[in-house]
Amino acid sequence: MKHSDIAHYRQLNSLRRRFMSRGRRFPPSIEPAALVDVVLLVLMFFMVSSSYVTRPGVEISLPVSDQSQGFQMNAMVVTLTRNELVFFNDQRIDLDGLPRALERAHLENPDLPLVIEADESITVAVQMQVVGQASRAGIQEIALATRGVTPRGRP
Repeated sequence: MKHSDIAHYRQLNSLRRRFMSRGRRFPPSIEPAALVDVVLLVLMFFMVSSSYVTRPGVEISLPVSDQSQGFQMNAMVVTLTRNELVFFNDQRIDLDGLPRALERAHLENPDLPLVIEADESITVAVQMQVVGQASRAGIQEIALATRGVTPRGRP
């Protein structure tokens, strides 16, 4: 080091010593009110940003049956509403385009079953038309969705 560098270092060092606090330093403490605020903010963030389980946009009233059995969750689903709307896997489709959609879906996933959710006001003829289209598409497992009976015998 040069002599000028040493002098400069001593000058800075003396300034640092002069401006340092001479008081005693205490360890930081956690304020309970601040901690509660942070916890509430994090809780509100997760509540707002979490995804909610919502009911589908189409409301149907399934027929009642005491023979309800569970079906696997990742099945193909055809929904027939009381307004004569047809949905296949949550996509609106007309009844004439349903056979092509069923064939395409069966080619992509040949092991998936088909669940038909039909409103109780839909005629059996329309339901059997969908069953026939699914059979022609090569789908082996077809089930009609129903709602079970409660223990007291009411739907």
